[in-house]
Amino acid sequence: MILLIDIGNSRTKYVELKEGQFSKTTQLSNKAFSTDYFKDKFSRASKVVLANVAHENLTRQLKNWCDENTIAFTQVHSEQQKNALTSAYQEPTTLGIDRWLALLGATRLYPNQNVLIIDAGTATTVDFVDNLGQHQGGWILAGIQALFDSILANSTLVFAKEKAQASVSFGKNTSDNVNNACWAATLGLIKQAISQAQQLGELEQIIFTGGNGSALADLLTSEDNDLITKNRVINNLIFYGLQEYCE
Repeated sequence: MILLIDIGNSRTKYVELKEGQFSKTTQLSNKAFSTDYFKDKFSRASKVVLANVAHENLTRQLKNWCDENTIAFTQVHSEQQKNALTSAYQEPTTLGIDRWLALLGATRLYPNQNVLIIDAGTATTVDFVDNLGQHQGGWILAGIQALFDSILANSTLVFAKEKAQASVSFGKNTSDNVNNACWAATLGLIKQAISQAQQLGELEQIIFTGGNGSALADLLTSEDNDLITKNRVINNLIFYGLQEYCE
C-alpha cells in the first residue's frame, strides 16, 4: 500500500493507493498529524509520497518515522519537466507544488488535450496546459473566503455575515452584496481565463478542484450551457499528480 499525502496550510489530506485505485480521502488538522498518528494509521504502508506547501517540521517528523520503520519516502517538488508535462516557469521550483501536481494530474487524466484547471481553495488559481503538455501559465487570485475577509478588514462601515450559498445575483442587503461580489469576481476571472485559453487553442476540458470548485462549476454552467460537456469536478486531482511519482 502506497500513501499519497498532501500537507496544506492548516489541514492534511491523504489517500491509500492499492492496485491503482484510491481509497476514500482522509482529512485531519495539521496539529493532529503526528508520530502517534503515523503509528496508528501508516504502519502497513510500503511507501509514502508527500507534497507539503510549507510545514517542513511535519515533513521531518514523517521522514524520520518512515526511516525508522523502513518505509520508502519521497517528497515531491515542482520541476521543469515530468513525463509529458513542461512548466512555463523560468524558475520552476517557485511554482506552487499544489499547482504543479494539479497540472500533472490533468495531463495524466486527459493526455494530449487542452485543459484549463481552476483550483478554488484558500487561493483561486488558474492554469492552462496545452495538448503537447506545455504549461502556458496562469493566475492566482485570493480565494472566496480571503476576498470576503479583505472587504471587512479594510472597510470600516461594511458589516456582513458569510452566506453558505453561492450566488452572483445583485444583493439587496450588505451581506449579499459582499458575498455575491466575491463569487461574481471569481466567476469573472474564470470566464476571462476561458477566453484566454481559447486564444491558445480549442479548449477541450475545464477541471474544477478545491473546496469551492463544485460551486463555481455550477455557477459557470448555469450561465453557459455550452460548457457543461467540458466541465469536470475532480476533488482529488492532486493525488493523480502524486501518483505520477509512484511509477
